Amino acid sequence: MIDFGRKPLRGQVRGFLDRMRASLHDGLRVGDAYRALADALHAEPAVAEQTLTELCLWSDDDLMTFLDGAWTSEVPEALDVAAAVVQRRGLTGLLPWIDRLLQDETSTRWLVDVLSEVRDDDSTRLLIRLMDHGSSSIRRRAADGLAAHRSHVDGRALVRFLASPLVQTLSYPDPLAAVRALHRLADPSLEPEFGPDTARRAERVLVNCVVHERRAPVRGDAIASLGDLGSRAAVRCLIDMLHRDSESFHRDVVIALRKIRPDRALIALLGLLRSRDPIIREEAAHALGEIGDQQAVRRVRSLLDDENSDVRQEAVLALGKLGGREVLDALDRALADDDPHVRINACSALAEGIGRSAQGKLIRALYDGSPDVRAEAAHLLGDIGDEEAQRHLELMLGDGARDGFGDRVGSIVRKALARLERSRRYGPAA
Repeated sequence: MIDFGRKPLRGQVRGFLDRMRASLHDGLRVGDAYRALADALHAEPAVAEQTLTELCLWSDDDLMTFLDGAWTSEVPEALDVAAAVVQRRGLTGLLPWIDRLLQDETSTRWLVDVLSEVRDDDSTRLLIRLMDHGSSSIRRRAADGLAAHRSHVDGRALVRFLASPLVQTLSYPDPLAAVRALHRLADPSLEPEFGPDTARRAERVLVNCVVHERRAPVRGDAIASLGDLGSRAAVRCLIDMLHRDSESFHRDVVIALRKIRPDRALIALLGLLRSRDPIIREEAAHALGEIGDQQAVRRVRSLLDDENSDVRQEAVLALGKLGGREVLDALDRALADDDPHVRINACSALAEGIGRSAQGKLIRALYDGSPDVRAEAAHLLGDIGDEEAQRHLELMLGDGARDGFGDRVGSIVRKALARLERSRRYGPAA
């Protein structure tokens, strides 16, 4: 049995630590070892420097075992020693131990405070990663830690370090984490900001990743990052990618463009309405509806003649969001589309785009050949209809031949009539 009695350590630090290392690997009285170390350091503060020096000379595996034991021992002085060792030695070789600590919020909170005092690229990269942690407390601590790093870290070297798994096509460190970290550095509105030069360099790496990266998940994340950044350089890169031969990632590009300021993305999205890929045309129509710029009405309206019914459905919904009297004729034409799903969307778009003015069109849809279209029109009239809509809904209840699925449409009609009656008695719902 190893004796960890409370003896002075002067001149015996190495021997004590050698015995401690053996006990840690054998699992013998680990708690006693850390308590003895704490007592010795408290009694003889002068040996602390030698203790740190000796520990920093341990192998990576031995040191990670020591650090794990320090955390689980619940001896405060042992944690102080662990923090001092990490701050002096750096994180090289210790990343497996770091990954274990990051599994728990309490240990992560301790770690982020330690990393604030470690001035190397690994610690900066981890702090950037922790800026996206689910805990607001940890995010604040990470931001404070990065603020402390700014005067010690070369932004150019940091970008090169973060970009290494992308430039060298490495699988470790995680290339997806590298994209997220570069995204964080490139966005000047977020902490940390290492200056405009660092932001530009980080964005340039993301642009190169979009252009040259062959790993689809990594390239997809880089495309999404450019969409979040929304700079002119990001828009130029995304638009350029849409004119390349391969369309395998065009949908990711369209989704990214949807997040960019309308004045920068509008022209690109309008051009995508002529894409050969129906999915791209569909996504572009959706994006233009979300942006809401009236300049898009004429071009989106042209999609009502698209050969693909999914594209026509999305175009109809986009016109409803764009709104205005000029879309009324287009949506009226969509009510005669061969595809019932397009007609259903036309009902929804009319109600959203022009409100009560759409009642006449929706009443006409009550007599559509598709029970799904009739059900949608009835439901919407229950929200925007008046006495005329109520009369037609009541007529429907007596026309069982029109309900192709038993009482399903009839049930919707009865609910719509109930809402109209409630509105007549008590006024529109707030």
